[in-house]
Amino acid sequence: MTKKDVLVQTPQLPHANVGQHIGFEKGAKMIKDFYDLHGENSCHFVGRNILEKLLSQPDCVGINIYKALNDRGAQTYVFIGVDSTGKAILEYTYVNDNGELDKVPGIVANYFSPRPGWWSWSF
Repeated sequence: MTKKDVLVQTPQLPHANVGQHIGFEKGAKMIKDFYDLHGENSCHFVGRNILEKLLSQPDCVGINIYKALNDRGAQTYVFIGVDSTGKAILEYTYVNDNGELDKVPGIVANYFSPRPGWWSWSF
C-alpha cells in the first residue's frame, strides 16, 4: 500500500507456512556461495525431539534461530518458539494436575553437535 507516494510495508505476522522446499541443487549452491564468500561453513545438528517440543508449545507457529556463543566461546545457535503474534514463547499457561492454571517456562534450546558441511559428503 502507499501513503502519500511512499511505499508502506505492512508487517507480516509469523505463520506456519513460512519457508519452502528449495531442492538439493539450489541449497548446495547457496551453501557454496556462502563458503566462497566467507571461507568457512559447517552445519549444526538439531535432534527431532527438541524441535517437536519447541513446536508443540501452545500457539507455536515456528522457531527463531539465533547465532550465539557457547560457554567456550564457540559459535552455536539458540532456538526459541514463536507464537502467532510474533512474540517469543518464554512462558505459557497450562492446567496442572489440580485443575488450576499454572505457568511453565518456554523452551529455549541449543543444538547438540557441529558436523562437517553436507557439501563435503559423498553423494
